[in-house]
Amino acid sequence: MAVEKISFLNIRKTSEAHYKFIPQTNIIIGQNGVGKTTIIETLFLLSTSKSFRKKQNRALLKEGKKHIQAKGSFINKTEKKTIKILIEKNKKTITKNKEKIKKTSDLLSENPMVCMSPEEVDIIEAYKGEKIKYFDKIIFKTNKNYIENIKTYNKFLLYRNLLLEQQKPTEVWDEQISKEGIIVWKERKRNIKELIKTFKKVQKKIGAEEYEIEYISSEIEEKQKYIEKLQKKENREKTKTGPHADTFVFRKNKKNLQEHGSQGEKKLFKHILKLAEAEFLKKQNKTVPILLLDDFFDKLDSKNIMKIFVYFHCKFQTIITTTETNEDIIKKTLGVEEKQIKIIKCQ
Repeated sequence: MAVEKISFLNIRKTSEAHYKFIPQTNIIIGQNGVGKTTIIETLFLLSTSKSFRKKQNRALLKEGKKHIQAKGSFINKTEKKTIKILIEKNKKTITKNKEKIKKTSDLLSENPMVCMSPEEVDIIEAYKGEKIKYFDKIIFKTNKNYIENIKTYNKFLLYRNLLLEQQKPTEVWDEQISKEGIIVWKERKRNIKELIKTFKKVQKKIGAEEYEIEYISSEIEEKQKYIEKLQKKENREKTKTGPHADTFVFRKNKKNLQEHGSQGEKKLFKHILKLAEAEFLKKQNKTVPILLLDDFFDKLDSKNIMKIFVYFHCKFQTIITTTETNEDIIKKTLGVEEKQIKIIKCQ
């Protein structure tokens, strides 16, 4: 699936805007503060109904305005569709070809996108709960049932912790939470295994075989053992056992990337992870996702820029933003033909 064009009203500082894209690589250029990231954010909004920024949708609405509207035209070999989102008075209306989409989970599979931006949560620096959410959101794009599994598990977890605070029995919820926890663990483990396998393949192709992702989980596969674990002393004040306690560790040359990695090494890792996510979604969903790379050239040397660019160019439709405004320098750095790249000036 590729995006042909978008238009939007009242997002961030932009009152109205219209943009067209080619199926290969699109580079949005402009100085800081002119709205480049807003274009990326609008595309992501049309894919997920949410912003990737940490503050999410609350600050999306342009000051003094009452509603947000975003519309995108998407196409592949067999289908053409228009996705429209209207947000007014905290009410969100989503349509596909003028037909209402009732659930956000139904939107996720329509036009999958993979976004990397300095504005999103930093997966390397994030605490363990945010790391789990990051990977769960990838799985959400391939399995709508998993979204409900996570929601149900978190609801049971909240109820159990409230009972613990009130020093009340938890047996009824132990039964429920163990059942749902086993489902979450099984699905997460299966998908993470595939994603890590894909990550290794991508970094091998790029020539950066020094990174490692370790998924740390204390999975319990049998319901009775799970219940027994929940009823031990360590889980009597707060629930410490379950999928919510999982985490990840990232390494480069066997050393913790968060503690020992340079800014350039961390950014290269995150790019490889995003490319792995794109390949994972492509395989699972049988459709090619769109890549959104905000501030692509920042903190990457020319050698690594070329490694990443050569991998995704013409393989995925890609939309990049950069503060570099010299078109000749950009094309020379990337070494691409005129017809395979579109420069979009944002002023």
